[in-house]
Amino acid sequence: TTRALASMSIPAYARQNLAWAARPPGPQSFWHAVGTAVRGIGRQIDAVGVGLQGDCAYHEKLVMPVTAVAVGGKAPAIAAAGFVAPSANLVGDVSMGEGATAWYASLLRGDCGKPTSVGAGSQIGDRATVTSSQIGAQTWIGAGATLVDCSVGDGASIGLGATVCAGASVADGAVLTAGSVLPAGRAVPPKEVWGGSPAAKVGLASEDDVEGLAANVSLSASLAAVHEASAWKGLASLEEEAADYKREGERTPESIAQMRYDPKWEPLPTLGKFLEDAGAHDLPYAPK
Repeated sequence: TTRALASMSIPAYARQNLAWAARPPGPQSFWHAVGTAVRGIGRQIDAVGVGLQGDCAYHEKLVMPVTAVAVGGKAPAIAAAGFVAPSANLVGDVSMGEGATAWYASLLRGDCGKPTSVGAGSQIGDRATVTSSQIGAQTWIGAGATLVDCSVGDGASIGLGATVCAGASVADGAVLTAGSVLPAGRAVPPKEVWGGSPAAKVGLASEDDVEGLAANVSLSASLAAVHEASAWKGLASLEEEAADYKREGERTPESIAQMRYDPKWEPLPTLGKFLEDAGAHDLPYAPK
């Protein structure tokens, strides 16, 4: 399993000691009572302001989450997914396979008469739109791609900003290059590379294409585990993590030398170190 970027920089007892040292003076029950009174006064003042503004008053509302939306009694099935970004939208009859990922601002719709399914290990890139389509396993759907009522096979690649129109299909191991438009009803045979608008055959998928795509899909899955551990955190956890990283920046040899003993703090992981360890900078292939 991939280690999350956020982990405790200090032991639990040290964190408790910090919280105890930062508490206001006096009994906690007193400050709880004071805080309750102040919040009550604030609500009353707000109510007076709303009454004065009348119909022009602005009411703060909690935004309902729209990551997974049920339509017509059918809700997205995402329990097996590796990562679904908070800003992604899955609507209606949508199913995500084991380890599949839906990245930021992507849209998957299964509310247009046909379901949408994403196979195991496949990735739906940022801002990609998939409607009433079937995506195979270990498949790469590039950022900004648009797929409507189509099918994409296992190990295939749809490039950045490419469009697959209704009734079209991309077979196993095939590649549709970035920005291409595959017209309605057209079919890309297995392991062929198509490009252009309208798309036409421009070559065959080489072993480098196959291996390179598999490496990018694998890296995406590893990175998804990091995002999954961080993207859905609550405010309290985020503030605690920010304090940890701030404290990390203050750990210099001089500051440690002034302590009674070396606390042996474990350095916090960083995204840069994760990408370096995962070999992201050494990948020789980028999806076409």
